Amino acid sequence: MSLEQIAHYNNLSPKLRDELYEKLQSFGKRVRYKFDVSKPNPDPEKYNGDTIYPNAYTLDPCVFDILDPYEEKGKTKSKKIALVEDTDEKGIPNRFGKIRIMASERGVLDLDLTEGSEGWYKAMYLELHPKLLNGNFADSSKHPMVSRIDEVRAAQNSKSERSARLKALNATMEMKDKDIVNFADAMLWDSTENVIVLRNKVEELADTNPEFFNDLVSGKTIEYRAAVKQAITKRVIEFDQAEYKFVWAGNKQTITVLSPAGEKSEVEKLAEYLQTGGEKADSVYKKIKELSKQ
Repeated sequence: MSLEQIAHYNNLSPKLRDELYEKLQSFGKRVRYKFDVSKPNPDPEKYNGDTIYPNAYTLDPCVFDILDPYEEKGKTKSKKIALVEDTDEKGIPNRFGKIRIMASERGVLDLDLTEGSEGWYKAMYLELHPKLLNGNFADSSKHPMVSRIDEVRAAQNSKSERSARLKALNATMEMKDKDIVNFADAMLWDSTENVIVLRNKVEELADTNPEFFNDLVSGKTIEYRAAVKQAITKRVIEFDQAEYKFVWAGNKQTITVLSPAGEKSEVEKLAEYLQTGGEKADSVYKKIKELSKQ
């Protein structure tokens, strides 16, 4: 399998071939390409996970044309590209290689970039393919089925994810039982569950969604949401669903009218109001805290 010039195939200008060579060299010893072939698993049991892949996917077209921007005047800029596997007795290609990815590879093609190897030529071919996302020869009329994985960015993202997870899990280790209960209230969980069960849920959230968890605990969001939830539980305040407002449970006086728009719960909306509503909201928050202690 080769991308060297054979007959009228792969007749790239020296400058374009050098450019491809330098690009492949810059990737290091290996390069990975991600294929957009995954689909959500329709199985309600999710036996094979949330995502499924076809048994095999073959990238098309197998043979395609590009315009070589560096070709000399007087020569055709249109170049026919193909992975040549075999030729006839006259040296004309009669069998071409294809890029195929199997389900076990989960949409990622890992190529060895030893110069002159099959992986080397496959990578060069993919860099020229019209379905490469943001490729120099991408065809805007075709869906980009393949993209090169930026290994440096992927490594940076992995490092950031690990750091966020470590930060989140360390935060859970410092949380006292009271903090765990407050967190549960803020998340609108059943805070009457055993604190061990609640702590496990908190740690699970920190482990699976560390950035979201870190955002929650970095400010006063948990504190205010927990205060609202506890005030409702202790019947210090009540929510009037019909008029979408909070009132004091004792005298039914209005605390604030909320907007029903958006997906946030009334607890989240009141907590936001108490944080950003100025002096009036501050006094309401202090009163809620005082009455909730009784």
